[in-house]
Amino acid sequence: MAFSVDFYAEERKNIRKTALLVTLFYIMMAAFGLIIDFAFGMLPIFTAVFLSVATIQFLVSIYSGKKMVLRSLKARPYNPKNFEEKQLKNILDELTISAGLSKPPELYVIDNDEVINAFATGFKREDAVVCVTTGLLKTLDREETSGVIGHELSHIVNRDILIMTMISALIGAVVIIQIFAARTLINYLRFGGFARGRRKSKKDNTGMAILVFLATVAGLATLFSFLGKLSLFAVSRTREYFADARAVELTRNPAGLASALRKIALISKKLPTANTATAHLFIADPLKRKVNEKSSAFASLFSTHPPIYKRIATLENRQPEEVRKELQL
Repeated sequence: MAFSVDFYAEERKNIRKTALLVTLFYIMMAAFGLIIDFAFGMLPIFTAVFLSVATIQFLVSIYSGKKMVLRSLKARPYNPKNFEEKQLKNILDELTISAGLSKPPELYVIDNDEVINAFATGFKREDAVVCVTTGLLKTLDREETSGVIGHELSHIVNRDILIMTMISALIGAVVIIQIFAARTLINYLRFGGFARGRRKSKKDNTGMAILVFLATVAGLATLFSFLGKLSLFAVSRTREYFADARAVELTRNPAGLASALRKIALISKKLPTANTATAHLFIADPLKRKVNEKSSAFASLFSTHPPIYKRIATLENRQPEEVRKELQL
């Protein structure tokens, strides 16, 4: 490949990043609460509420995040009586040993023959999951499947799943506040605010104060959520390149992963059960959004994955534009 990586340094860096991320998030949520408390003279009500929401979301992601992701994507445990799934389990077991993991991750399957994709999730290495679509099992050969499984194991070994789970959970806490404030604001405007405003004296500023308060909470939550998602996208893009590199180290075969990515780009369809909350977990965007295949500065801000033609070009040590023309992207 065109670049080399110190994977052990990357793993340590991910752990430090996660600790820093959680600390910064709690500081952000406290600041968020304090701004509202001081602005409306309610200290420490909202500071305590926002920190509580962050803690609950944090704990839920640790203990139930994996199950929630698998349930939302309609994934099921692999069937050892199915020949293709048994072969996949053998590949996973072999690469688990190469990756130095103490035990293989759990194996799950999404029943969709038109989609070629895979992801890894979980909070720790010991409770990690690798999940693939039946389309991947039916379309990729052993070398290509090994490349994809090596990529997903790399996310587990590098502890990418830890940092991605944390970012998703923390953004989720802000989104909960954003949705609550926005819905309360809309309901107040529809059913309470204007009606009371017409009946009461102009000197009564209660209605306006409530409107300003709800709009402030919804606005700040939207801003923090937006900034959080941009950071999630940036982390996700970077981790894909590192996982590709480590997959090559595990399989000693860059051609297998490159060929798998080529089939994903040309054949795979959109996964109906995926959404924006889970798309960043997959080896390639399951929503097939065009922004992920563009390389402009604007597209780079909002894409969850690096352009697939660039990943193939790196694996094959070729010029990106040459691969892009070949794929007609």
